[in-house]
Amino acid sequence: MAASEKRNGASPRAASGARGRVTEAGRLSLPADVRRRVGLEKGGLVRIEVVDGVIQIRTMKDVMEKIRALARDTGLAEKASVADFLAWRDEERGREASALAKTEP
Repeated sequence: MAASEKRNGASPRAASGARGRVTEAGRLSLPADVRRRVGLEKGGLVRIEVVDGVIQIRTMKDVMEKIRALARDTGLAEKASVADFLAWRDEERGREASALAKTEP
């Protein structure tokens, strides 16, 4: 469940139909209650994807939370910063070179 839905007590399966309008210029207006429910009352960045012919709009905060959760689930959370990742990769590269040197005649 998205964090914004947790905050507002909404279930991810709870349908909340609302009408929007796409202008001739291609702009989409989201109703205020929809923006409020997902934490966009003052505007903000969103991620727009088309999945199986369905438009999905997610807040960037929710996208980042999902990425962090995936990092935790895969054990990469401790390597989450660029500097930490590069240091880890340097160590791994050294181990790979040592292993290769042992197998060469």
